[in-house]
Amino acid sequence: MLFESTATNWLILGLVLSIFELFVPGTYLIWFGFAGLLMSLLTCFIDMALSTQIIFFAVFSAIFVLIGWFSYRYIFKKTQTPQEYRNLNDSAQQYIGHIVTLSEDVIDNQTKVKVGDTYWLAYSEKPLKKGENAKVTDVKDSLILVIE
Repeated sequence: MLFESTATNWLILGLVLSIFELFVPGTYLIWFGFAGLLMSLLTCFIDMALSTQIIFFAVFSAIFVLIGWFSYRYIFKKTQTPQEYRNLNDSAQQYIGHIVTLSEDVIDNQTKVKVGDTYWLAYSEKPLKKGENAKVTDVKDSLILVIE
């Protein structure tokens, strides 16, 4: 043992694990640090064998990791972007489902379509003619509208 008191050893382990959390990517060491701090508190009042302490540490670690997992899951679920804002900065994705007018005939599966006041490159497997309407079904590479 490093120190006479097992409580001090657990306190040091809990603090070291908590400090390592600052330097290691991810958020998992803090939960083991909490388990070490709880073990320090527990061994202050209860004298137990080292094997018992390790078992308690493992159980406390599992409990704290589950608490952390459910907490992060709740936080990330709550902070997800609403569906209506997902494509806010991707203007091509916003046109899926819209009806567009072809500006040129489809040649080699490619054409141009007029969307609002701009022209977009479009891909179509159907032989469509200039002036026909088509529906945007997908986007490739944020530049080409797939129409049918």
